[in-house]
Order: sequence, then C-alpha cells, then structure tokens
Amino acid sequence: MGESFIDFAQHLSRLLCDPLFYGTDTIRGEGTPVLLIPGFFAGDWSLATMARWLARVGYRPYLSGIDWNVGCPNEKSERLGWRLAHLTDECGAPAVLVGHSLGGVLARALATTSPERICRVITLGSPARMDWNVVRARYRPAMRAFQTLWHALNNLPSQCGTERCGCRFGGAVAGDFPRKVQLSSIYTREDEVVDWRACVSADGTNHEVSGGHVSMVVNREVYRLLVSLLPRRGAERQSARASESPAV
Repeated sequence: MGESFIDFAQHLSRLLCDPLFYGTDTIRGEGTPVLLIPGFFAGDWSLATMARWLARVGYRPYLSGIDWNVGCPNEKSERLGWRLAHLTDECGAPAVLVGHSLGGVLARALATTSPERICRVITLGSPARMDWNVVRARYRPAMRAFQTLWHALNNLPSQCGTERCGCRFGGAVAGDFPRKVQLSSIYTREDEVVDWRACVSADGTNHEVSGGHVSMVVNREVYRLLVSLLPRRGAERQSARASESPAV
C-alpha cells in the first residue's frame, strides 16, 4: 500500500500544478449533471477533488451519498437509482456517470436498469465483469476475506456481489450494455489492484493512461480525457463549422 500512497501523492501534486485543474484554456462544460461513484472500500471523500474541478469547469457534479463502499452492491445500486432519478429530475437532463473501480461496475449496472436517465458512463479502472479473478493476486485474499466476513455478519449469501447472484444488480452486470448509452473505459496497464485486461470493454471506447489504480481519481491524464469525453459548451458549434468548411 505504500507504493500506492506514493503514486497517489505524485499524481495529485502534478494535477495541482497543471493549469487544466484551474480551468485555464479548457472548453467549459454545458452544465451537464455528473454523478460520481467511489470504488471499493472508498467513499465520496475520494472523489472530492474531481467534484470541485468539475464544478469549476462548468458541470454540475453530484456525490453518490456513499460513505464507505462495502456490503451488498444491490442495495448500493438501488440507492444510487433513487439518487440518479432525483438529480436528473432536478436538472431536467440525463446524467453522465463517472465510476472508479467498483463504482464503475455500479455505473454500468445503473445504465442497464435506467438507460433513459444516463447519456454516458465513464469508468476508471473498472472491470467489465464481477469476478474475483480480475483482482490482482496480491490483494485478492485480503479483499475476499473481508467480503466473506461482511457477508457472515450481515447474513448475506456467498454469491452476493457477483454475476451469479439472482438479484437485480447481478442480472444487470451480466446483461447487455444498452446501445443508447455511450461507454468509455479508462484503464492503466500499471494497475496494482485490477487486471487491466479486464477493464477493456467491447461495448464502448477504451483509453489508456499511466499510473496506478488508486491515483486514477487525481490523475491529470484522466482529467484531460474527461475534458474530451464529457459534453462541452461549443463542441457542437465547432463540429458544425468544421463540417461546413469547404474541402481543400
């Protein structure tokens, strides 16, 4: 974990020194609501830096309400569904979902169950399937042990949190991703927690960055990709002008 902390600190310092973080020379957003979903063992605090940046560059960021992302993902998915319904009704527009690690899996499940409320899903270091084999061997025993203990304390079935579970979340993860929702997966081959090959999705576009798994939430390469993937003010006008330009 020491290496992950050092990597996180390095990427955060680079981000804070980048004019992009302060909105300089950046095409501003068009006020699109963005729901941020944290990863396993994390909470909204882990995405606070990204939320502040999104607000600064013209978006309407919403935190998930998750203090600690552990336990039954079906319960988390249901609560996120209520949160999504509230914010899209409030804004009068579909939302972009940005999920880190397990948060990205939850975002994919939400897109399957509520495609009319979502225009795009962006995942950060998130596997395309729920399987313990996608977790690096170094972390797998500890994570499985904790999950097993949590299941026992809360009387949850052993298949909880996997595609084998018969709950709505399990069916959504195993189901086909809706074509009407755009999907972008951002991954790193240096990922110390998740096998990067499990993050490559056949349902959308894939984008590689450098750095580790934990630091993706403060990785300036990720932020630069978000600028290009999120709806931008003036992007349609620029596209229209380009199409109207005479061929040379």
